Amino acid sequence: MSTIHGRTTGLAAAALAVALGLTACSDGSGGASESEWDGSGDVQPGPEVVEEPGVDREPGELTSDTRLTDPAQDALSTFALDIDTGSYSRFRDTVMNEGYVDPSEVRTEEFINYFAQDYPTPEQGLGVSIDATVLPFEPEHRLVRVGVASAPTSDSARDDVDLVLVVDCSGSMGEAGKMETTKSALRTLVTSLRSTDRVAMVCYSTEARVVLEPTPLSERDGVLTAVDGLEPFESTNAAAGLALGYDLAMSMRTEGRMTRVVLISDGVANVGETDPDGILSRISTEAKAGINLISVGVGITTYNDHLLEQLADQGDGWHVYVDSDAEAERVFATGLTGSLVVAATDARAQVEFDPEQVSGYRLIGYENRAMADDDFRNDAVDAGEVFAGHTTTALYEVALRDGSSEEPFVRATVRYLDDAGEAVERSASLVGSETAASPREASPRLRQDLVIALLTDRLLDGPWSEIVSDADLRAEAEALPRALDWDDDVTQLVDLVHRATTY
Repeated sequence: MSTIHGRTTGLAAAALAVALGLTACSDGSGGASESEWDGSGDVQPGPEVVEEPGVDREPGELTSDTRLTDPAQDALSTFALDIDTGSYSRFRDTVMNEGYVDPSEVRTEEFINYFAQDYPTPEQGLGVSIDATVLPFEPEHRLVRVGVASAPTSDSARDDVDLVLVVDCSGSMGEAGKMETTKSALRTLVTSLRSTDRVAMVCYSTEARVVLEPTPLSERDGVLTAVDGLEPFESTNAAAGLALGYDLAMSMRTEGRMTRVVLISDGVANVGETDPDGILSRISTEAKAGINLISVGVGITTYNDHLLEQLADQGDGWHVYVDSDAEAERVFATGLTGSLVVAATDARAQVEFDPEQVSGYRLIGYENRAMADDDFRNDAVDAGEVFAGHTTTALYEVALRDGSSEEPFVRATVRYLDDAGEAVERSASLVGSETAASPREASPRLRQDLVIALLTDRLLDGPWSEIVSDADLRAEAEALPRALDWDDDVTQLVDLVHRATTY
């Protein structure tokens, strides 16, 4: 982008996988066929076609056929749900420090997951909705938003939790304030837990050791003292740290209590098992037993985004990146219950497009969460976990054929396992006439998500970056705060868009 006593035990076999949710609203076509975008969110009178530089095409012809999937050949798009947000907060930290944004760390779905949405909240499990708008810079196309929301749970209603904190104490954690960020985040977490919860802590460098045996939070001062005693030294054996952490978690498991592992690290592993696949292979059994992993990334320098994100995906948990005290508060204080309680297990989505009405579509994001269409109802295939009170969003660029229909052109179905292990499916669909004629006439949150998708497209040098100028992106971003009641996160997004497009 723009820019402490020790106990060592043997390696344990363990694993995790992350869950996400989508919310859907309605079906849509409609909209002007002769238009251009002035960056205001409105469709303005203009040429029949918005031309791509150097590309000659006829009205109604796809801008780039090769980037869209023809539903006559493949009408289904299937993927595991994901509630991670680490990619966005990592981007924010990088831009605020005027660093280089690595395109491999940009995941559109995680940018969008970070922001509030307007999806109906289900009473239990997951709900799905769909809405859409004309793309003003590509008026033959629609932006379709499939949204999933999970039911919230109050702190008083959640089960007690047993947490094992697995803390990276390697030499690299002494750089750029990483260890101080880690301690601050852990203090926030420990302070937010209730007295009936329990915490244990593992510190790993060249080897792993227990620095805090399982301790009830009625002894909170002792836990905080252990946190204050953390110091960086030597190399990084992440596999040993996770194995010892899962050994502890298994020993703490008690009926009627949640068991979670929280890994805090910069993701750099340089001794022991350093390959992500090798580390993941050691943490599969415990994930299936309900020990979910939360991976917390820290550090603007020397950072391995891929490992931390994949550990969360395979560990039935989720990945966040903490760049400030405010972010630690968001994840571990105000959002603590939503960070611990799973609302839906093995959650997945399947979106179907009508080939009679749709000539092409592409999913924006979720590149590493794809599933085989035939596995949608195969519950033996691992998908994602969605935690309580979260939303997740899938955006599609959709090209419609000429004509109109009263039948839905898109249908989204979410499937997940409930607390009893029973499969549940929820669906929503959208007809063309329900599509907003422009982003300004759409839900303000859909307009927000379009700006985010335009930003990530630019960071990835995607197809829209050839059509939408930096000035138009900034103008559309600047209109968001007023439309969204001066949401603090959205206001900050405007600043980040400016920084990312003016370096």
